[in-house]
Amino acid sequence: MKQTERKHLAIIAAAKAEFIEHGFIAANMDRISQVAEVSKRTLYRHFDNKEALFISVLKIIQDSVNENVQYHFDPQTPLKTQLIEITRREVDILYHTYGISLSRIIVMEFIRQPDLAKSLVKDLYSTNAIADWFKLAIKEKAIVDKDVALLTNIYMSLFQGLFFWPQVMELAPPCEGMQVDENINTVVDVFLNSFAITK
Repeated sequence: MKQTERKHLAIIAAAKAEFIEHGFIAANMDRISQVAEVSKRTLYRHFDNKEALFISVLKIIQDSVNENVQYHFDPQTPLKTQLIEITRREVDILYHTYGISLSRIIVMEFIRQPDLAKSLVKDLYSTNAIADWFKLAIKEKAIVDKDVALLTNIYMSLFQGLFFWPQVMELAPPCEGMQVDENINTVVDVFLNSFAITK
């Protein structure tokens, strides 16, 4: 890896930690450059301003998710088993790739800067992998033939209602242990009770 690439990654890592600890408004480019062990001149050579750095952090995280997450539909495996595993992976992505702390910063910044939300919301928390799985499940006549965007929105509403919004709004702690399993089963059961085709 070239020195320029190493510096770029160091800046991203330092920025992510800075945004999580201090939020976007209080995040400080001096601290980021110190933690990344680069000069401010180098920092600004990579990123024009704090907003550009924030956007880059979010896009790099999402690009990594998009590259590494695909859900394959298996006609031989029970529908519930597959959707439970998908939901478990989504929980892992939310809690360990983004983290609730960063998610909270994202939500707050979207409220503060509606234009930023419009430019990023289509890319963040991408539902492409889930939507593709729903398409395959419809093709195999495992779930009802409805608009994939509608199915995806309903699934994500169930998922976020238990795993995201209560935690981001600090109404509940991040789910752990048996609570994760119970919530996953709730999401899957409610969704499949409405849309699975019984053979």
